[in-house]
Amino acid sequence: MSDLKNQKSYEKVIDYVKDNITKGYFKIGSRLPAERDLAIKLNVGRYTVREAMRVMENMGIVISRRGDGNYISGNFSQSLLRYVSMYILLKKPSFSDINSIRRGLESEALVSFTLNAGRYDVEKLYLCVEGMKESSNEQSAHWDNMFHEYITGFSKNSILSDFVSVMSEAVEKNIGSLWTDISYENKAAVLRCHTEILRAVEKGNVSGALKALSLHYDIVENIFKDREDVM
Repeated sequence: MSDLKNQKSYEKVIDYVKDNITKGYFKIGSRLPAERDLAIKLNVGRYTVREAMRVMENMGIVISRRGDGNYISGNFSQSLLRYVSMYILLKKPSFSDINSIRRGLESEALVSFTLNAGRYDVEKLYLCVEGMKESSNEQSAHWDNMFHEYITGFSKNSILSDFVSVMSEAVEKNIGSLWTDISYENKAAVLRCHTEILRAVEKGNVSGALKALSLHYDIVENIFKDREDVM
């Protein structure tokens, strides 16, 4: 009975914060009332308030600053990464299924980028391609990530860009990096795809950009499939 009561008190604190976010009273950067004040206001113990804050920090809703209190953060990327990573570990979806989600999301972003990107935006992609040409595999991985982050970030759709970034990081963390022990032939093929995407974007050629992106994801999928077969 005491556990049930504590759980209800714990949810009461979280519901209070969510309700104030919904009403617009709490926004990103807002400082929450002191834990003592929240405990009195909600008629719960201070331990319950601290536990609620800990849970909300894990969820990415709140950040605790030692000696300064608790603030609304809206930092969901790391929380989402933990959830997606655990999903991959426990549910063990095929790489093909994961890859199809990434392909679909980035395709949407690439259309927007191709139609609306300015010269400065295209130059960012150019620098990434040049970086991949001149770099070791480890450095190429960095330039590859930057290339795709520029495309998805340009859309201004934070859900899309955050989810693509989280999916990519979760794959690398739990399945492996594309660039680990990549063959010369596969590296050249991946680089050609990035170059073709860049050329199509420069011309405003949406179908060409999507075709090159799709080929890129086909190559990535085949690389991971070959690794699975070897294992």
